[in-house]
Amino acid sequence: MTTVQEDRQRLREELTMRVLVARKKARRYRIWNYTLLVAALIFGLMATALAADSAKGGKMVAGPVAEATTGKPPAELPKGWRNVCGLIALFTLLGTTASGVHTSLKIAEHQSRATRCLGLLDSLSAELVPDASARREILERVSGDFAGIVKDYADYLH
Repeated sequence: MTTVQEDRQRLREELTMRVLVARKKARRYRIWNYTLLVAALIFGLMATALAADSAKGGKMVAGPVAEATTGKPPAELPKGWRNVCGLIALFTLLGTTASGVHTSLKIAEHQSRATRCLGLLDSLSAELVPDASARREILERVSGDFAGIVKDYADYLH
């Protein structure tokens, strides 16, 4: 039969390992969340700038883009403007895709759940620090809480 101290130490080691895994996953979701939102913003702004400039005759942005792709200033609506429209379509597609991926993968929700899981694990780890946690009833309660967290947040702990 193991002592309370041995059980406590084993539980602390398991908690520490799970905290590291949960922290890594929370960080990954945070990075994905930020990256996809920034991509959606940048490509949406680029598409908007090209479209707005095109609507004004293409003197500031669309004209130089059209000229760079064709080698000459664009006429009223020939090839250069089709290139600008193609870029607008591409940037809009990329921005919309980033937003769609962000939404469909529920990145923000996963980030929130992973962060909550990490907080719960950290609170259990803190309960095992004081010498008072060397009592069997506290260890059993913390162990039960830990089992519940592992069950409820399995996606963020393995």
